[in-house]
Amino acid sequence: MDKDLKTIYQDILKEIDAASHVMLVMHQKPDGDTAGAALALSHYLDTLEKPHTCFCIDDLSPTLKFLPGSHKVTTDSVHWNPDEAKFDLIIVLDAGDLKYAGVADYIDQLNHEYKLINIDHHATNSGYGHHQLVVTDASSTCEIVHDLLDSIQALNKEIATCLMTGLVTDTGCFTNLATTASAIDTAGKLLLKGVNMKSITDKTMQNRKATTLRLWGRALERLQRSPDGLVTTVVRLKDIEECGADEEAVEGVANFLNSLDDQTDAKAIMVLTERENGVVKGSLRTTHPLMDVSKIATLFGGGGHKKAAGFAVSGQITQRDGQWHIEPA
Repeated sequence: MDKDLKTIYQDILKEIDAASHVMLVMHQKPDGDTAGAALALSHYLDTLEKPHTCFCIDDLSPTLKFLPGSHKVTTDSVHWNPDEAKFDLIIVLDAGDLKYAGVADYIDQLNHEYKLINIDHHATNSGYGHHQLVVTDASSTCEIVHDLLDSIQALNKEIATCLMTGLVTDTGCFTNLATTASAIDTAGKLLLKGVNMKSITDKTMQNRKATTLRLWGRALERLQRSPDGLVTTVVRLKDIEECGADEEAVEGVANFLNSLDDQTDAKAIMVLTERENGVVKGSLRTTHPLMDVSKIATLFGGGGHKKAAGFAVSGQITQRDGQWHIEPA
């Protein structure tokens, strides 16, 4: 970013003030960071009595329904109807590009004037939008939104609860390499607003279902290590069905495997997961100081951070000669 943060904050706040209706966008398959950031801004807009919509192409997972304001999130595409769209400001949160946000096609079809704001922390962010608030050394998008709202002393307990959720989930409850001094400082400020930290960690990081652990067991049984230190495993659609689990249950596998010793067991982790729409999702993690998994992800059209990244490709997972392959569906 060429502009200093203070100037960017002012630009964004002016756009919000001038807007008649704001569209807040979470990325597809929403996690705690995108949901927390969007709902925090929603609460701020409530204080301004500013009309707005919280949109995501996918439903919030049950583990995020505790977030204040979660009932406001809609998946109804009618809000993007070019003839009926009310918003004149779009704010996309925690998405490196509009395709990942799931709204690229919707935006392409709009025929009215609008402004687009891009708030994110991914190093692979494409720089889209009229205004970009992209801070790649931030622990999470929620940390960035905290700094924006804190600059005008707009924090309250509801906003703080949403923002803490993003910090907790993106830092692995302050245990992974996204845990910076700034993240800890931000968390301290949020706690002073009355956030119930234990409640957030219980709902987002603990309380695993038996079906989830059963699915994890299958993933653990399939672990393979390549000679160069890449540990891989797969989760197939039939695994999810047979275990009575859901896609949310898969999300924690990569983070759990990232606890493998990066010197003796795994330089990097890759979990491949089949989805119903003929897509295979790849989740990459590493704690190795010399590894940058975002470079691997970008080879497959994905992105993310040096230590946590992902991609999605068309196909299905098959096994041949003891090896897992992605083949055309």
